Amino acid sequence: MATWQPTWSDPFFQKGQVITGLWNKKRYRIDGMLGSGANGEVYRVSSEGQSYALKVSAQAPEISLEHKILKQLQGVARGSDLGPLIFDLDDVQTQRGKAFFYVMEWVQGTDLPDFLQKRGPHWTPVLLLQLCTYLERLHKQGYCFGDLKAENCLVNEDRGVVRLVDFGGVTEFGRGVKEYTEWYDRAWWGQGSRLSEESYDVFALSMLAVQLIAPEARKSVQQIGPNYSLLKKAIVSDPRFENWRGLFKGVWDGRIRTVASLREALSPLVKRSVEIEKKIKSKQKRRRDWTDWLLLGSAAVLVLVFCQFLLF
Repeated sequence: MATWQPTWSDPFFQKGQVITGLWNKKRYRIDGMLGSGANGEVYRVSSEGQSYALKVSAQAPEISLEHKILKQLQGVARGSDLGPLIFDLDDVQTQRGKAFFYVMEWVQGTDLPDFLQKRGPHWTPVLLLQLCTYLERLHKQGYCFGDLKAENCLVNEDRGVVRLVDFGGVTEFGRGVKEYTEWYDRAWWGQGSRLSEESYDVFALSMLAVQLIAPEARKSVQQIGPNYSLLKKAIVSDPRFENWRGLFKGVWDGRIRTVASLREALSPLVKRSVEIEKKIKSKQKRRRDWTDWLLLGSAAVLVLVFCQFLLF
């Protein structure tokens, strides 16, 4: 949700259209829409043989703020892929009037549920720990991420590295969160305000964990509205939450309010995840070794058969 809702039903651009920035004069071909939200639309574009993502909005302040934040993060990321790299900021004339856009790195990856389905649920605390690192650096810049949710994260399957991809909900500390999703919003649950602060993102991270561990729990609870008692009962009764209950209780009781304290609570879960991954890798190695010996044995048999054929 956000404070501004678009009044146009038609998108800003059409696939195949070529746009030119009014000031920097850079040209971009629209290759397709990646997504749309309350404060803008995101397109995949190409320019001079390179692919990018372009976010456009009728609201200049929204685009300027996101661009500013991403540039700041780019300066403090130190190679940690904190946010998409930024390449351009400009205005453009559209069928809906003048619009404002910035061009950023096109981040590719797998969404969190699909990644966990392929690699295993034990990766959940590892991904959350990475998000803690990103959020902590964002908080040091004086901003709350705000609209933290699974849809705003992508994972590189080969490296297991998660990236944040939509900074539209980022809000300066002390203001009201400008964009949120109900399930992750503590105010929706009646567990606090929508004041932009570190603890708002911490609560959202805990709800992200619930969704990733038991997706059907979100569906069943959300169907009847923000029933906090029902949520806690689901956590207590579901064995998949056994190792997570202390963390959830700490966040929801208000004892865990900072990313640093959340990271500390995640540490034993991450350690357990590493041990599980080592066992999986070990089993895979033994399976590969057995397969190699089987192939070698089969090859030896074929050689013997061939030799016998030549002799007789």
